[in-house]
Amino acid sequence: MFGFGKKGNSGRNYNENSNIPEKIVIFLTAIVLMAVVVLCILRFVFKEEAPEKITPDDYTEFSHESDFNKNVYGEVQTPNMENTPSDPDGPTPISCWGDSYTIASDYTSPSYVAYLSKNAVRLCYNLGIGEGSLEDIAARQGGLPLYVAPMDIPAKMAYREIAISNAYGNIPDIDFDKNAGFNPCKIDGIEGIISNFYGTYKFTRSSSGFEQIVLEPTPVVTKAMELRTNDITVFFIGNEKNLADSAKTVEIYKKMADFLDTDKYLIVGPITGNVEKIKNINEALAAAFGNKFLNLYSYLYNDAQKEYQVSINEEDKPLIAAGNIPANFINNRGFSKQGAEIVGKKISDTLAALNYYE
Repeated sequence: MFGFGKKGNSGRNYNENSNIPEKIVIFLTAIVLMAVVVLCILRFVFKEEAPEKITPDDYTEFSHESDFNKNVYGEVQTPNMENTPSDPDGPTPISCWGDSYTIASDYTSPSYVAYLSKNAVRLCYNLGIGEGSLEDIAARQGGLPLYVAPMDIPAKMAYREIAISNAYGNIPDIDFDKNAGFNPCKIDGIEGIISNFYGTYKFTRSSSGFEQIVLEPTPVVTKAMELRTNDITVFFIGNEKNLADSAKTVEIYKKMADFLDTDKYLIVGPITGNVEKIKNINEALAAAFGNKFLNLYSYLYNDAQKEYQVSINEEDKPLIAAGNIPANFINNRGFSKQGAEIVGKKISDTLAALNYYE
């Protein structure tokens, strides 16, 4: 008969032998866990610290100076061109603030801003920033500036960590991929750049000088706040997710319009996202801004299809029936080439109807 408790030549029970691999696994696991703990302790004790100052290359990256000779997608202008003063002898330029629907969707499709420039026969500055929220864009433009908490600005170019928030007390999520009129900025009259370096916002002055103590919350003066206030201005957040509720959206847009040194501006309503919210925001904007508001959603959903004889695919008809604008005009990143061309012309025609062109 089989005896499961039978002893072998070693004198050990077979059950004990069968536990050996399990004991080895437990032993090795314990060693690995101890090694992880030791590594964590060493990393905490000898963790990498941020350098005392950012390098010239870092400064150039955050000021986008290296981009000045690069083209943006299909546009003639350069990414940092919005940091150049307007030509006093030329036609008034147009500054276009917005999210991904302002930036070109890819390298083969010019943005609507490029077509606007072509139709308006003047320079247009593209100040779009990816999925930038209305509050972020208003911080760059000046209507809802950022405030830096009391601090001291070193005499040297060494950076200083800063705490910033807007008038609502919100901490911004600044996208530095495209400058969009942000850097170089000024804090209490000292020029420099704000960067997100080693996980925190920092300010680095452009050149050495005297140490300066900032005693109270002070606004961050962006480059656009100095240069772009006299331009004809288009505000266009295409995705309703980047806007606030109707009342706050109107409030912030009013602040942005009031910051301008001209009354030549146009508010363009959202076109994608939750259809009900789009309609509510557009209704509120129309009531607040009158003829300085363009309901682009309504135009693309209704008139543009007829004007340009757009043929709709069968699979797109249910989406359109649910209130979405035709897929012919947009893609996952922004406007299609056809959409950008149509929108550029529509906005140009609207600005002309407002007698904004000299």
